[in-house]
Order: sequence, then C-alpha cells, then structure tokens
Amino acid sequence: MNTTYETFKKDNRLKLFGHEDAGKEDNSRLTSYYYKTLQYEDVMSDIKLQIVTGEKGTGKSALLKMAFIETSNTDIVPIWIRLDDLSELYSEILNSENLYQLKTLWKRSISKLVIMNLASHMSFVMGEDYEKALQWAYDTGYTTRDFISRSAKILKPMYDKYISLDNESDSCGEHRSLQRMITNKKVRLFFDDFDLDWQGKASDVLKIKSLLLSLSDITSDMDGLSVRIALRTDVYEMIRNEEFSDKFESSLIKCQWNNQEIMKALAKRICAYFNEPFDEINTSDQKTLQYNIVKYLNLIFIPHFDESTRVWANAPTHRVIYSLIRRKPRDMVKLCHSIAEEAYRKKITIIDSSCFLAILETYSQERLKDLVNEYVNQLPKLQDLLVRMAPTQKEFQSKTVERYVYSTTELHTKIKNIQQNMNISIYQANCEKLCTADFHQIAHFLYKIGFITGRKRNESGKIERVYYDESPYLLNANVGDRGYSWEIHPAYRGALANGTNDNWESTLNMEDEQ
Repeated sequence: MNTTYETFKKDNRLKLFGHEDAGKEDNSRLTSYYYKTLQYEDVMSDIKLQIVTGEKGTGKSALLKMAFIETSNTDIVPIWIRLDDLSELYSEILNSENLYQLKTLWKRSISKLVIMNLASHMSFVMGEDYEKALQWAYDTGYTTRDFISRSAKILKPMYDKYISLDNESDSCGEHRSLQRMITNKKVRLFFDDFDLDWQGKASDVLKIKSLLLSLSDITSDMDGLSVRIALRTDVYEMIRNEEFSDKFESSLIKCQWNNQEIMKALAKRICAYFNEPFDEINTSDQKTLQYNIVKYLNLIFIPHFDESTRVWANAPTHRVIYSLIRRKPRDMVKLCHSIAEEAYRKKITIIDSSCFLAILETYSQERLKDLVNEYVNQLPKLQDLLVRMAPTQKEFQSKTVERYVYSTTELHTKIKNIQQNMNISIYQANCEKLCTADFHQIAHFLYKIGFITGRKRNESGKIERVYYDESPYLLNANVGDRGYSWEIHPAYRGALANGTNDNWESTLNMEDEQ
C-alpha cells in the first residue's frame, strides 16, 4: 500500500498513532489498536484487588480504560472513579490526620459513589428514594458484607418504576448497567488519577495509604465488589515502606514495557490505521520476531537511517525510536507525532532520518519540561537542578563519547558540586515541610524520576539498563549501585547540550542498544 504526505496531516496522525492521553481516546479506536501485554490478563482476572503501578506515560490509564471497556461486555458492572468525583468529602479527607477516620471516610464516600453512579440517570424521577439510598450507603451501607446485594434490592423498585416511565428504555444504554448489577450483583471499581496532587509529604502518604487499606477492606468484606487502581511507582514505593503495606503487596501489577512490546504496540497502531491484520508471531527466534514487527513499521518509516546522516548512519530506525522514549508508550506517541508532522511539512511520503534530526532538540526540551511538571511539587528547584546536571566544560573536554555517563562516585561528586551553589530540598514521607536533601537522596530522586538510569555491559558487550520500577532501592545510601554506572537518559540530552558544537547524538551508540 502507498502512503502520501497527506497520511501525516494532523487528523490522520491522531488516527495513525493515537492520542497521547488514553482518557481522551475514542473507545472504538482504542480497542482497535490497543496492544495487550501480560499485565492486561492480570487486570482482567477475578482477583478482587489489583494495584497497577508505573511511571507517568507507561499506559496505566490506557490499561484501566481498556479493561473498563471490556468489563462492560461481561456480567460485571464497571464504575470509573476519579479524585474529583469525591469532591464532596475530599476536604474532610485532606483535613484528617487519623488513619482510622480516613479509612471510614473513604469507605463512606466510595459506597455512596456506587449508588450515585448506578442510579444517577434516573434520579430525576426517583428523588426521595434516591436520596434515601445515598444516605443509607453513607451511614451504614459501607459496613455491610452484602452491600452490593442490598444495593440491588434497594435500587430494583426504582429501576422498575423508571423503566415503566421510560418509553425508550430499549434504546437507553445507562439502565442496562443497573439491570446487570441487579441481576448479577457484581461491581468493579476503576480508580484513576488519585495521585495527581501528590507531593510526597507525610499527609500525602497517609491519604493514599488509608485509601489502599480501605480498598483492601471493602474488597475482602463486600461480596461481589472488586477494585482496580492505578498509582505512580514512586507513590506506591513510599506507601510500601509504611506499616500495614503487606495487606496489599500481593495485589501489585507493574505496568512495564520492554522495547519489543512498545514496537509491537506501534506496529499494531499502524495496522489499525491501514485496516491491515496484525500478525503477532509467537516465536523465541528474536530475528524472526523483529522482522515481523519491522515490516509493519516500514509502511511509514525508512528501515535505516541515511548513510550520509551526521549521526546514527545505517542505524535501524526502530532502535532510534526506542532509544529516545524512556520505555513509555506516551513518549512513543509524542515522538511519532513530531516526526510525522515534520514529514507533512516537508511533503514527503515516508518518514526519514531528516525528520528525526529536525525535531530532536524540541523533543528533548519537551521531555525535560514533562519531567519538571510531574515532579516539581516534590522538589521545587527541580528545573534548576536538572539544568545544572548538564556536562560541565571540564566534562565536555575530557569525555567525548560517555559524556553523560557517571560512576556512582562521579555522580555523587557532581551533585555535591551543585549543592555548593544551591540548597536542594525535597518533601519526604516523615515530614510535612521541605527537608534539605543530602547527595544520596538527590541521586536516588534523579533515579526515581527516570532522569538517570543504571547501566552496565553484559557478557556479549551490550548495555543492560535498569529503571527505578525494576529495582527501586538502588542508589539508596544503604544499598549502593550493585555494579551499575549511571547515565542521563538520551531523551534529555538534547535539552542539556552544551551549545551547537556539543553533538550530543554521538554519545548514543545504536550498536549498544538491544
């Protein structure tokens, strides 16, 4: 099939690569291109409580949304809950410092929300009964093991009356969820964006800890109720150090992607756009598997970078892509949108190496801005810290290739030098105010947010990388580095480059990439 430069105009780019925010994606489009990893099977299992963790951009919301869509086609009624849905009670939650009071507040509000969601579409005709049902859920319903079945019993007369008043009930979609709930008495709650206002303070830890303990209680105590919740990895890891965290450790699902899975996800999106079947060959032969993925990518990308390019000559294009995207599907989408926009501007029919090279600096600046926006609440001087992590003039002169790579000792020294010129404070779990951080804490924070990653060479000479979600305790003062050195991720190097002569691209050797 042939592409034209029109393939890369804005509306087609959205269809081709999808929306960077799964919450804004059309359900049918998301279903057509979503690539299901092993974690998806866990989310769809019968286990009552599942906690999905991952960095921002790893697809936690997309995973939950896809599971929500498919759960809608089962005998389980899904209910989507965001933090702003609890606005009525959230001020009480924010003002409480008592763990057991917080657990009660969460349970009350969640139980009330279940009734609100199931009955809200018919509340205009069932006002008094509806209000009584809400009050029951808030006052005592949350304490009962048969909450779901009793809710069904309370809502059924309202449902029957509503249906008798609704002449178009067969075409109305909302009541079918309530009908399924009344019949099957199964509800699954999906919690998303509950760490949006996270700073890492003691009160934040208490808030999320009490929520998780509440969810653990209600899924154990209430028949027919199950829960899925998404949290950032760093948020969960701070909760994990708390008392009682063993109650939900077995519920953890890590939303992680390897490079091959991200390329499969991209290939499936391309196939969905061109209405081509996506043939995922199950084989242990890596060359066969890679060929099968790349053949789809070649529909819109050149297979290799141009021989005459200033960097990465002859490098496989898929390696360039996954080297720049931090193992995050959202990065993949953003990168592809940028290079496709460049192809459209140039009116070329296939994305070539010039499109990549034209957008690298802007792409890197945007990823650095993303990082600052995500974590500045925890470390207010993050922007300044990251900029100062750029290679110094001395490093620029002494390190030609591994200019962004540091041994643990070199990393600590660099941070200490930065501290001589600025005070760096971080919100921490044991206090409510900013606390001055030592070099160990700063190094671990940079690792936690993905600004630096661990690296070492394996027996074949290829570089193995480790990310925070894989080994969260590395770089803690009492753990050390376990033989890893540290590199600033390639996604940020363009933003830190030391002038136009830096040629930071040469610090990334595609032959090292796996």
